[in-house]
Amino acid sequence: MRHLYICVLVLFASALAVYSQNPIINYSFSADPTARVFDGKIYLYPSHDIESPVARLKDWFCMEDYHVYSSEDLVNWMDHGVILSQNNVPWVERDSYSMWAPDCVYKGGKYYFYFPAKAKNAKGFSVGVAVADNPSGPFMPDWKPISGIQGIDPCVMVDKDGSAYIYWAGNGLRMAKLKDNMRELASEPVLIEGLPEGFKEGPFVFERNGKYYLTFPWVKDKTETLAYAMGDSPMGPFDFKGIMMDESPTGCWTNHHSVVEYKGQWYLFYHHNDFSPEADKRRSVRIDTLCFNADGTIRKVKPTLRGVGVTNARMKIQIDRYSEASKKGVGISFVDEKNKFEGWKCELAKVKSWVRYNQVDFGTQPVQEVKMRVKSLHGGTLKVEVADKEVAQIKVPACKDWCIIRESVRDVPKGIQDVRLMLQQGGAVEIDWLGFDAVPWSAGAFETHQYRNFFAEMGYSQAAIDAKLNEVFNEVFYGENKVYFEVGDSMAYISDVKNHDVRTEGMSYGMMIAVQFDRKDIFDRLWRWCKKYMQHQDGRLKGYFAWSCQTDGTRNSEGPASDGELYYVTSLIFASNRWGNSSGINYLAEAQNILDCSMQKTGMDAVTPFINVEQKLITFTPTGFGARFTDPSYHLPAFYEVWARWANDGRSRFWRECAQKSREYLHKSIHPVTGLNPDYNNYDGSLLNSGGIIGDAFRFDSWRVPMNIALDYSWACADKEWQQEYGNKIQNFLYSQGLYDFKDQYNVDGSPVKEVLQAGEYKQLRHSLGLVATSAAVSLVCTDVKCYEFVKQLWEAKHEPYEDGYLDKYYDGLLRLFAFMHLSGRYQIIFPQ
Repeated sequence: MRHLYICVLVLFASALAVYSQNPIINYSFSADPTARVFDGKIYLYPSHDIESPVARLKDWFCMEDYHVYSSEDLVNWMDHGVILSQNNVPWVERDSYSMWAPDCVYKGGKYYFYFPAKAKNAKGFSVGVAVADNPSGPFMPDWKPISGIQGIDPCVMVDKDGSAYIYWAGNGLRMAKLKDNMRELASEPVLIEGLPEGFKEGPFVFERNGKYYLTFPWVKDKTETLAYAMGDSPMGPFDFKGIMMDESPTGCWTNHHSVVEYKGQWYLFYHHNDFSPEADKRRSVRIDTLCFNADGTIRKVKPTLRGVGVTNARMKIQIDRYSEASKKGVGISFVDEKNKFEGWKCELAKVKSWVRYNQVDFGTQPVQEVKMRVKSLHGGTLKVEVADKEVAQIKVPACKDWCIIRESVRDVPKGIQDVRLMLQQGGAVEIDWLGFDAVPWSAGAFETHQYRNFFAEMGYSQAAIDAKLNEVFNEVFYGENKVYFEVGDSMAYISDVKNHDVRTEGMSYGMMIAVQFDRKDIFDRLWRWCKKYMQHQDGRLKGYFAWSCQTDGTRNSEGPASDGELYYVTSLIFASNRWGNSSGINYLAEAQNILDCSMQKTGMDAVTPFINVEQKLITFTPTGFGARFTDPSYHLPAFYEVWARWANDGRSRFWRECAQKSREYLHKSIHPVTGLNPDYNNYDGSLLNSGGIIGDAFRFDSWRVPMNIALDYSWACADKEWQQEYGNKIQNFLYSQGLYDFKDQYNVDGSPVKEVLQAGEYKQLRHSLGLVATSAAVSLVCTDVKCYEFVKQLWEAKHEPYEDGYLDKYYDGLLRLFAFMHLSGRYQIIFPQ
């Protein structure tokens, strides 16, 4: 058996998943969860605890906005971002930080979001409503709260006959019927009677088999239990039945919940202060299954660490969220006490101590290795069992810092199985996580602000990684093979040397690289050259850039290529976020100008927006025939996510829709077997069938797609299952052609091209460095262990002339640099400083 261990002092490979285990959201606090089923998905509407920025709420609940999350499997949760914020609601007292427990329901084609907050010039809380066409928003809040309600924690139930009822807490639990407009009370509020004495809040009402359940947090002694009553109608009377969840064993003062049926199983969503044990005003959402007795009463729910859902074996398994453990020798503690969102570690302290994790899906293909993050002062041996069958023994070296260990496995059963980890011999071993095969990350940097250092995972030292990255950067900008040339004391350009021109592609790439490396000097020089020579300042092309110029600035073509504009806007927004807008260039205004000029194009002069407004997809070029189709390699959905957050151009909703449409388009554009895509195609993903050499085959433009998908995975991780399948497919195809032999041009079905597209003055199929680079970068999404071989090939590859003397300093050089940035965790979202 082969084994590999990697000890690193700094390794960004700790727990980053949006947990399938409890709690389910691990990068921010979330509380008071209302779960609803819309369109076959679970949508989760929690409140959002934060550390108070104001002294008056230092030790109290502090909430400024609401997020919404969705899931199809209760394991993978997508954060749709902020849907409502305190200072965007007309009637809410500014900076009151009182956006407490919400709810959301559907009726008559609309989604109604109910929330409590402190109203302006009023005492206590009021309840408002915001309306949307989609469960993830955007939600438009009404200008005033609902008249007749003073209190918190609204819950709305839409009964089978379409009637709606609202429940809330305020000097007891109260209820009323809603009018059909869902914004006004249709009856006077009444106090719900027949409930036990003591503080009650957070009512949640649901119907099952003709019975109506009123559930609520109730302080029986010192902290809140979850209790319930039952009735025969939505407004009772309700007969108190008892407790459905006991008080927190760790003393968390509050609990708040919802109950939902999903795919034939009932679930209880609730909260606990897992990530903030020292402060129970910052809580996190959990899920556990809920069951009923034959008479309809609720069986008491016991909180678990494991939570619910089936975990993919090829993702990180947080073994500390176990389903069962030995009675002695198992300890759980935070990986990093200073950053508890890093999650927990499990310590097996005694020989024969063990933990079991249930419901792991090994799929239909055999796994090849187990991978885990561990450390041990004295070393030890771990035994891995799947379905009570030993599949590996792992020798953990003495390592005071975290180590990533890879070990081959044998005869692992397929399908859904339990995994057990036991300390076989030696000293105590701490385990952060384990998984099988390549184990990609499962949350994006928009959420986590962290990036995967793939090179470090493979065993390269951080010093070697930094040196290699600097070497590749310097080669592009200053070395013998440089493509960056300074002009005077204030400008510079990047040249496609083999074609003797300057392109918006290379210039915008250079700007993105410069802002990533915090090189304002390079960025500003490139932008000034673009502004002077390439950007149209008036006329029908105003705001767009001439895609190709000579090195003296003379334009070879007046028309734009849309990928240049795409990168210009994103890099300028990042520059604004990093350096501000008061150092001589207003970067944000320049980005907004490009977007505004583009979106104002009407097509009357054969010039359109570079994002097709109807399709919500990027054009090949926004002029002439090029506006009728697209280029798969132009699709970077995560860039639109950046625009939605920070362009501040009033089009956030449109840009988010563009991101979703772009991901959907890629599904249709890429061959389902080979993973290859054409250089150009129609908006519906079909081939152009243009008959020309460029268009229908996988050639130079197409190389960028694997790296672009890796970027979307790394930043947004909003389409991870498909992206993982894609990464495995394209690497499998290239691997089948020979890891060190695959060519740079194919038909999309993998067959050889009949005619070779020339590069510069050379016309030959070759094993191009640019494709070597991008096929390695896609390893960030892959689950198959062959991805390590692709990354190793890139690390060892030289940028030097091919056998026929051809050397592509420009395209190969830039793609190589981008790939090294990706795989070292240095291609990042630049948040506002």
